[in-house]
Amino acid sequence: MWCLECMEARRRRHDSALTETLSGEMPTVHTMPVRPLMLLFVALILCLHPHASATPSEAAVFAQLRDMWKAAPSVVKLWVEAVDACHGPWPGVGCALSDRPNVQTPCSILYSNCTVITLKIPNGNLTGDIPLILAGLSNLRHLDLRGNLLKGRVTPELLNSFPKLSFLNLSENYFTGTIPPAQDAPFKFGAWTKNCFSSQSSCRLASQMRSIEECKQHTSLQLQPCVSWTRTHLLLLITVVLICPMVVIAAVSTIAVLYWRSRSMEADQFWQLKSSMRANIEEPSQPSICRQFTYQELDSATNGFHPNSLLGGGTTGFVYQGKLEDGTTVAVKQLDTRNSGMLVNDEFWNEVKVRGIIRHPNVVALQGFFKGIGGCDPMLVCDYMPNGSVLDQLLSDDTFLRWPRRYSIAHGAAVGLEHLHEHCTPPIIHGNLKPSNILLDRDYTARVGHFGSVRMAKVSHRTVISTLGFVDPEYGVTGKLTEKSDVFSYGMLLLVLVSGRRMLQSQPSGKPQLLNWMQLLAKAELADLVDPRLEGNFDKHEVSLCAQIVLLCTRIQPELRPTMSEVRRILEGTMQVPISGSLDTPMTSSHTSFVTMSHFSGSFYGTSESL
Repeated sequence: MWCLECMEARRRRHDSALTETLSGEMPTVHTMPVRPLMLLFVALILCLHPHASATPSEAAVFAQLRDMWKAAPSVVKLWVEAVDACHGPWPGVGCALSDRPNVQTPCSILYSNCTVITLKIPNGNLTGDIPLILAGLSNLRHLDLRGNLLKGRVTPELLNSFPKLSFLNLSENYFTGTIPPAQDAPFKFGAWTKNCFSSQSSCRLASQMRSIEECKQHTSLQLQPCVSWTRTHLLLLITVVLICPMVVIAAVSTIAVLYWRSRSMEADQFWQLKSSMRANIEEPSQPSICRQFTYQELDSATNGFHPNSLLGGGTTGFVYQGKLEDGTTVAVKQLDTRNSGMLVNDEFWNEVKVRGIIRHPNVVALQGFFKGIGGCDPMLVCDYMPNGSVLDQLLSDDTFLRWPRRYSIAHGAAVGLEHLHEHCTPPIIHGNLKPSNILLDRDYTARVGHFGSVRMAKVSHRTVISTLGFVDPEYGVTGKLTEKSDVFSYGMLLLVLVSGRRMLQSQPSGKPQLLNWMQLLAKAELADLVDPRLEGNFDKHEVSLCAQIVLLCTRIQPELRPTMSEVRRILEGTMQVPISGSLDTPMTSSHTSFVTMSHFSGSFYGTSESL
């Protein structure tokens, strides 16, 4: 608008000058075309300008939401400003690429092809009116704000600003007014229950709402006087009074007859036989030492899944800290099967059967599970890791991993993967190895955990949602996962342990800095590669060894990568870094590591002195 006013002022001055200079009849020739030509030029500029939209970006929307809700004890406290909302991702936030809007995928919210499709903050103690800034998230497909303390009216305009919304749950809040109609997708009534919505007549609350006393205590609810029901339905009332006693008598008589019949011997034997057959069908034998929990047990252990018990969240669900009746502290993972794409009858049971029999000091043990019946999501109960994950430790300003502990974590992760690959029958492919999935117990012993969805096969066909840079590039070509896919991910994990959290941070453009650190590794520049927080306190030989292992694990051809047992022996010093033999030498491009594709000068492995 400022540009339009400036150009209009210049036009008036120009027309005035022409009028004073030219003869009386000339203005009719020269001043008439100036205005339409100038306006056409300005309109063309505004149409072509890429930032001429008044709609706030999704990144700006989340910045305002974070400032608005950060005081509440909810997952909003985990929304770190330094982490990209979609690439992190922030807990409760799900994003997708525009060409695959139905598949949650980590991406950068600053890019135009990255849109937010999910916002889930249930039971988060959020207060105030529902923010109108939510209308800026026009690509939302799943909105869940149930169980908060939000008030005000939900306007039809706000609801219609989400044309692609397929799931909505605003229950258990304090919204007032009437339930707004949806133009494109009428939502289930359960999305509005336990609020303070009034009926269409505005003289009483709608069905399945909170009590009037509770609504008046927390809101400014005002109901209009209702017309007496007895006056408008007098004839119906008389009919009910006369007929109801007869119906009650008939119903009681029928129930009594059925009860005495069910007490007969034949009926009793019939139902016992049917119950035993059903039990045999529904409870197949499980070759697992897991315990099956009830929802009430896990609800009590996590204090009703209270936000204060929340440990973290991701694309597959939320993880809560809980304490069982015997005092055991556990981690309860509540799986979001509706949005993560996990199939309860297939992938969930497969993970329970496989992980339930694994007991190894470097693998997170699965203690039990909840089936997910009665409309509740299934849950996994695992060992509690008090020191969080490798990602938590690297990003924390309060704790610091010294080099001996980092080397020990690298060795422990290698041992855990070796057990999955070489000591389980059939071999188990993790498929989602990254710093956030290597957990640390009380003694900082590394444990492989958070299986994305385990597969018991030599080659696994599955969809992977993982952090950019840790997935084997071969998977993008073949769509298959093997043990060598985990070896590639381990190599990138080892590079993170050496370089520190700098490698996990994003550039101003929003792209990860993985390529920069890969190039440093290829150039064998040890001083620039090692985490500066170590302040030079590290074993140069061990760092050199780790750098060489990274190069081996990230070779282009998967069959040329080492096995995890070979990686473990190299770290223990019982095996030399191979220069030739089973792993061959890098004589051709097929032997080249992914981290060296942009830099071919110097030795492929490097030496201890050069590194």
